Amino acid sequence: MITLADVAKESHVSTMTVSRVLHHPEQVSDEVRQAVQQAISKLGYKPSRVGQALSQQRQFAIQFLILEDIQQVDPYYAKLLLYIADYLREQGYTLEISHDLTDHSSQVDGTFVSGARQQDLPLLTKSSDPIVSYGQLDQTIKYVDIDNFQGTYQMTHYLAKCGYQNLLYFGLDLNEAFAISREEGYLQAMTELNKMPTIFRIDNTEQAAANLIEQLFITDNSVIVAATDRIAIGALQQLLHLGIKIPADVGVTGFDGVFINQISLQHLTTVQQPLKKIAQSMVELLLGMIEKRPGKSTLIPPQLSIAQTTRALEEK
Repeated sequence: MITLADVAKESHVSTMTVSRVLHHPEQVSDEVRQAVQQAISKLGYKPSRVGQALSQQRQFAIQFLILEDIQQVDPYYAKLLLYIADYLREQGYTLEISHDLTDHSSQVDGTFVSGARQQDLPLLTKSSDPIVSYGQLDQTIKYVDIDNFQGTYQMTHYLAKCGYQNLLYFGLDLNEAFAISREEGYLQAMTELNKMPTIFRIDNTEQAAANLIEQLFITDNSVIVAATDRIAIGALQQLLHLGIKIPADVGVTGFDGVFINQISLQHLTTVQQPLKKIAQSMVELLLGMIEKRPGKSTLIPPQLSIAQTTRALEEK
C-alpha cells in the first residue's frame, strides 16, 4: 500500500508538505504542488478516507430518502439506485438508503430525496446539508427529472402518425408535478392534432387499469396513452383477455420503460427513463453543491422505446 511517506520520498519533500498539497494547496508553490501531484499519479496513491473526512469535515456519505409508499415504488428505482451508488463510489462516497423522513441523518454530506410532498419541506430543509430531489418538488430544492411533458407530448404525436384515430389518456389520480406534466403533454399534442382529448384518472396499479377497461367500450383504431407502465400493463392484459388484437385493433403505450415494460406478454411501447443519465446528473449536481459549486435543476430529454404494442408508422 502506497503511503504519504512514499509520495514524500518520490517528490523529495517532507510528509508535511505532501499533506499541505492535499489539504491546503494554496500554502505551497506551484512547483512543489506539481512535483507532489506527479508523484501521486506515478505511485497511484489514494488518500485515506478517514484522513480526508477529518481534514475536509466530511463524512463521504450520501443519503437517499425514498418517501413514496413502498408498495407504489416502481421496479426501476432499483436500477436508479445502483447507478447512483456506482457514480458515488467512483467519487469516493457511499450511499445510505432510508424511508424515514425523521431519520434525515446528520452523518451524511448531502441527501437525495424522492416522493416528497409539500408538507415534507420544513423537515427536509431543516438541515443545512445540500438536497437534490429526483423529480420536481419546490423552487427552493434543486431537482433532476425526466421531461415528463415532452414524454407524453412526443408519444401522442407519434401515435397519431401510426394512424390511430382515438387517443385515450389513462392518467394518474394524483396532484403531483410529474403526473400533471404528463397529462399536459398529452393535452398539448391533442390540441395541435385538432383532436378531442379523453382523459381518465386512476390509481397507479394494474388492477385499476383492468377495471377501467372493463367499464369502457373501446372501439377499433384506438390507442391508450398510459401515464405509467403499471397502468399500461394492466390495460394491455385486460384487452388481451377480452380477445382484442394488439396492436392491430388497439394500441397501448406506457411511461417509465425500465424492467416492467418487458414482463408483459408483449413488449410495451413506452417512454424510456434514461436512468444512467438521470443518476449521473443527480450525483454531479449534489457533489457540486457539497463542494460549493453552483448548479441548476435539470430536465433530461425522454426517449421513445417502440416495441410490440403499437402499429408501425403509416407510410406517407
